[in-house]
Amino acid sequence: MRIRSKPKTFLDASRRDWQFDAFAWLLRSCGGYAKFQDTTLVLPTEEHFPDRGMKGHAGVAALFRRVRDHAGMEDWPCTVEPAFEEPRTPDARQNGIRVFTYQRGALDPVSLVARFACDLARYLTETFDEAAPGGEAVRESGVEIAAVFMGFGVFLANSSARHGNHQLCEGELAHALALFCLLRPGSTEAVDKHLNPHLRKYLRLAERDLVQHETKLQKLRRTIQVSAEPAAGSISPTRAG
Repeated sequence: MRIRSKPKTFLDASRRDWQFDAFAWLLRSCGGYAKFQDTTLVLPTEEHFPDRGMKGHAGVAALFRRVRDHAGMEDWPCTVEPAFEEPRTPDARQNGIRVFTYQRGALDPVSLVARFACDLARYLTETFDEAAPGGEAVRESGVEIAAVFMGFGVFLANSSARHGNHQLCEGELAHALALFCLLRPGSTEAVDKHLNPHLRKYLRLAERDLVQHETKLQKLRRTIQVSAEPAAGSISPTRAG
């Protein structure tokens, strides 16, 4: 008799389980699974980024506003400006407004969207009452998972494949995107044509592995909001798309 073997695991158990824990943390803090279903899957299309032909700081600022709006954070007090010679701290503020920065020479739109998504994810998660799973050692990795959770997984995965400029490797980001897609049926087909070719393969392999953990997926789908009321002026990171 031929014995059917299980698919080879895409990530080791500890990294896979940490991503499940991170998604559960985000769901608990952001309105639960019901709210998550309204999250915009953000893609590099004219529909999501219609500001064509704008250059320089005006173009970057327009891109930042689109990212902020897709994140559902249009009412959060924040802005973007070019980096100065003396770098600001990540939580730099001017007159109570959070200021994010970018390098003038680093104007690749995909990487800028990924960077801004992480900046906004950090801003959001700082308002949570519950700390990220894993503690301070993986705080920035948790921020990147939050950016994927907020709908920007395509940009983070492609940016990592091009530049390797994230805490999580491209395989881990593809896995997080696969988890997002499994929680949002129909998302895989939408993201396929926008991913680098080898990332499409990673996405398929990660999904094939993740479906072996249906019990954990169902637990995420049953997650409800458990955190206290958001801080004054804060809103959910999700938005109907």
